Amino acid sequence: MIFIVKVISFVFFFIPDFAVMGLARLLSPIFYRAMKKGKWGFRIKRILPKVFKGKGPDWYDSIMRLNAIHLMKFAGEMLKAHYKLDFFLRKKVYIAEGEEYLDDLLKSKEGFIILTCHLGNWEYAAAWLAMMYKPLYAPVFVEDSEGNRALNWIREGHRINMLSASYDPRVSAKTLVKMIRAVENGEILYIVGDQEALSNGYTGELFGKQVKLFGGPFIIGKKTGKMVIPMYSIRNKRNRIELHFEKPFFLNSERIEDDIKKVTDFFERNISKYPDQYLWSQDRW
Repeated sequence: MIFIVKVISFVFFFIPDFAVMGLARLLSPIFYRAMKKGKWGFRIKRILPKVFKGKGPDWYDSIMRLNAIHLMKFAGEMLKAHYKLDFFLRKKVYIAEGEEYLDDLLKSKEGFIILTCHLGNWEYAAAWLAMMYKPLYAPVFVEDSEGNRALNWIREGHRINMLSASYDPRVSAKTLVKMIRAVENGEILYIVGDQEALSNGYTGELFGKQVKLFGGPFIIGKKTGKMVIPMYSIRNKRNRIELHFEKPFFLNSERIEDDIKKVTDFFERNISKYPDQYLWSQDRW
């Protein structure tokens, strides 16, 4: 699989972005039909009514159609990712909101955490930020499978220091120590923290249900006292990736419930605004 992905990725490097986006829109009905039938691991049809109750079948169907287009565009972007050049990223990605918050953190010379979710193209957001400012440190799930190895090959480079996360708690514990040391040494952590944790004691309410949460941001925030800047990315109508930064906060409150609510409110608020660009891969509801 890795060889095939490498060949396709090399071919996609030469295809203009507008053509990739157009091809994605043309092929999106294939994804839409798979969503309707629940094939290929798509869970969105049964998740949307649980998360957004009372919206009606037409609304759910509209979100699925738009999500199919988004996922196809995301797939096309990722196939261009390994070989993409700096000039391409400069044209593709930009900060639409909250740049002043990021600038203040960078001027402080202190380490900090960028906290984001599986919205828009979070992969391009990381590559662009690392190109424009300084290298990032990011936990990345590593699994001994062809698919996961191919995905991590796509992610390689672009000034992203990938730190291994795993089902093995010993590996994840070592990675957590590396992340703490990095942020204490003035580095930037990039954490996509909205997916369900495998096992830890952190839970919070998300769309009306108590769910398990990835504990990294809370542990690192408490241990280091460094700031967290929430960021989400979306693809606009011109197929550019907009980065939106919100006001930074600390995750070192006396009550862990207060810190958890800061994070879950951020996730819920922005996923609700752009449900068509979210990766609905886990049925936590």
